[in-house]
Parts: sequence; structure tokens; C-alpha cells
Amino acid sequence: MADSNLIQHLVQRYGTREDLTRRGIWRGDLYNAEESRFLDRGWCWKTLLLRGEDELLVTELAPVPEKAAIEEAQLHPDRTQSRLRNLTPERARTHPLMHGEDEANLGNQDAEDRLKEKISVQETLQIVRLDISRLLLHPMFESTECKAEMVQILYNYVMHNQISYKQGYHELCGAVYMQMANESCETRKLNTLNIFNKLMERARPVFYEEAALLDFAHFKFDRILKLTMPKLHHLLTKHHGLDNAVWLIRWTRLLFLREFDLNYVLKVWDHLLTFVIPLEDLVACCIVVLLIAIARDLYSCEDQGEVISILLHYPSDKLIDCVELMNKSAGLYELYVTKQYADMKGLGENLCKVHNRQWYDKQTQVADQNRLRLEERLKRRIGQRLRK
Repeated sequence: MADSNLIQHLVQRYGTREDLTRRGIWRGDLYNAEESRFLDRGWCWKTLLLRGEDELLVTELAPVPEKAAIEEAQLHPDRTQSRLRNLTPERARTHPLMHGEDEANLGNQDAEDRLKEKISVQETLQIVRLDISRLLLHPMFESTECKAEMVQILYNYVMHNQISYKQGYHELCGAVYMQMANESCETRKLNTLNIFNKLMERARPVFYEEAALLDFAHFKFDRILKLTMPKLHHLLTKHHGLDNAVWLIRWTRLLFLREFDLNYVLKVWDHLLTFVIPLEDLVACCIVVLLIAIARDLYSCEDQGEVISILLHYPSDKLIDCVELMNKSAGLYELYVTKQYADMKGLGENLCKVHNRQWYDKQTQVADQNRLRLEERLKRRIGQRLRK
């Protein structure tokens, strides 16, 4: 079906942004079997985020400067002061060469020192090009033209916001770019930049600032998990001594892109981009619900290493239907902000019972929880060997 027909159908079915948000996304109409063939995610995201009256939207992209132009600006700072002001991120603080594995140890002083380095435009572009060269979201990113467009988009994002580039931006931006693939070149770049900018306006201050991310992990997420599933919280943080920031850094910074199938993640993003619930709160509640769904697997872990292995390789067969996940997460958020803490615990118990039925019934009847954990560990290991 032609794109114009898809969009015409969507426009007729969801006349307003509010209707698209309420019925199409949160009620799940877009994902029903009879409706999914009409889904044009690019149109949906533009409808959600790009409003004509928004004066903050970028309307023209700056070209990526040639290497010679950057070097000339650096060699003659007194004669090119205004140019340097436009090209150099004034608030660059975080070094983008940090890998997820390096960032896992956020307390490392050397890592913190590297984060404070200020890098030049030329170095930023080199890092952006390197990241894009290994972007594996889709085969389209092997194209030279596609790579050039992504470099220009990320360059404009950094310059427009006067911030430093950080590793992870390219994957989030790439997911947006994919939804604009059928548009003309300039329109595609502008729409990608503006949607990415709207997303990062909420994600960057929480998930890409080190102090804020630690606060999110240790206070917001930790508190919601403890109120919703106190036994699971005790297992992870007390029994195994796990610092949740170790694995949350990847889940949150890439908004689940590394954790789940892309089609599943894009449905999650549909909900996130409605912004009817603050991004950090909805992400925290989603993760809590996802953890409860694999409570049995987590209880069977022998040590912290096994826990982290499961959390960084989430069992695909345990994934909850996306619409259910988002609605349970929204319900958990409502209980949290209205301080209905007893109901949060009740919701957690119900979720655990539904998604871990046999184990849940057994663990309520067995007095020796260590023996039960040993049994589950043996079952999981046997299952792993049989699947090999």
C-alpha cells in the first residue's frame, strides 16, 4: 500500500494528536492485527512531536565543515573568534569515547577525569563518524549517503544545543532516522533532528549526566522497585549486593535498544514519545515491571554475575505484550505519584503471580527459600544445556 494511502487512513482514523495518543497508542489500536498494516511510524512520531507552532524547531541544517576550515579556525583564533563560537561546544564536559563497559564502574576516578575533557569539533566529527560506521540497527546504515546524513544530523544536534557528543546518541538518532527513511533528503534530516532533539531534551539530563543517572538509579528506580516488590529488591541489593546502576546505564541510555527486538522497542518508544508520563518515571516503572516478569529467573541466580548476565541478556521468551507492559507501567506510576504504596505492592504481587505462576505458588508454600532457589537454579541450568 502506498505511503499516502497509509497516512490518509491514519489521518481519518486518528483526527487529533490526543486521539492518536489515547486510542492508537495507549489503547493499542495501532497494533491490532487488522490495523498494524496501516502503521506509518514516521507519521505517528511527527504527529506527536512536530507541531507547526513550535518555534524551537530547527528549520535549516548547517553543513558539516570541511577539515581544512576547522583547522584554519583553530590556527587563527584571534581572526575567527565568531566562527569558533559557532563551531565549538561551549559546555563540552563529557568525553564520548566511554564505552558501556567502561561506564559501568561510575565510581572510577580515571573515568570521571576523562568525562571532563573538552574535545574539538574535528575530534567530535571523527568520533561520530566512527560510531556511525559501526551502527548495526539496519543495513541502510552501510550506505555512504546515509552515513553522511547521520553525521550532519548529529553535528547539528551538538552545535544547536552547544553540548558535547556522547556515545549512544548515534543509536538513538539512528532509530529515529529509520522512521523517516521514505522522505526526501532534506525533510528526512530535519525531521530526524527535531524528533531526536525532542527526545533528548528529556533523556539527556537524566540518563546522560552521570550524577543525575546515579540519582535515578539509587533513588527513583530503587524506591519504586522496593515499594512494588520488596522481596525482589532485597534479593538484588542485599542478598547479591548489586548496585543497579551497573546495568541500568545501558537500559536507560539506549532506551532498551540493546535489550529487546527492535520492533518491540519501537512500540515502547511510541508510548514514551507521547510524553503523557515523564520519561524518567515511565522508564523506571517499565523496568520494574520487566524485572517482576522474570522474578523466577532472578531468584534462581547463584551470584551477582549470574544476575547481571540475565539483566544484560533479558530472556526473550519472558517479554510481556508491549501494550500490557506500558499500561501496567502507567498504572504503577499513577500509584507511585499518588502515594498509594500498599496498592503498588499489590500490583507487584499480582504481576509476579501472573508471569511466574508455578514458581509463585510454590515459593509461598516453601519455608526454605534457599532450597527453592537451588531447585530453580538446577532447572535453569538443565534448560540452558538442552537449548544448546
